[in-house]
Amino acid sequence: MDRKPRDVGSAPRRIWLVGLSGAGKSTVGPLLARRLGYRFIDLDGQIEELAGETISHVFRTGGEAEFRRLEARAAARVAEVTDVVVATGGGWMARRDIDRTSGGRVRVWLRVRPETAIHRLSRDRAQDRAQPRPLLAGPRPEAALSALLAARETAYAEAELTLETDGLEPEQLVEVALRGLRKLTEKEWKNRP
Repeated sequence: MDRKPRDVGSAPRRIWLVGLSGAGKSTVGPLLARRLGYRFIDLDGQIEELAGETISHVFRTGGEAEFRRLEARAAARVAEVTDVVVATGGGWMARRDIDRTSGGRVRVWLRVRPETAIHRLSRDRAQDRAQPRPLLAGPRPEAALSALLAARETAYAEAELTLETDGLEPEQLVEVALRGLRKLTEKEWKNRP
């Protein structure tokens, strides 16, 4: 596959998608990467590779602490990869124990309402496209997701680009992302000495 950026002149070379579970990071990420000629990396996949087991199993056997330890290792492992779109886990951006800003990465917040995220996650589960999310496994997943958003929203807002995902199909969101990245890149070049 041709890895030269095709759709954004001087696109950021490291694009990290952040947001709640169900925001669309793992769906939009590969589409955006393809349009840019970049590689796509799902941080959860990297965690599973490091652990040699599923995320659900990591949570069952080692708890959230073990998952977060593996998440930090996985993020460090892909931090220097260029020409990449990375889908992070929902809690990555809210972590204060790891450096979320270095490496020239541009963080893109895929902002979603909790009810939309629950609908997407339920649809994906019904179509057998996703494994259960350990932090949403309780009897009231929408309430859990609302609480997670409240706890993480300030961190998500630190992203260089915010995209509203509600009401958009993945392909539409890619177009919105490309326009936002173009504007961000143009602004960055104008502000250089």
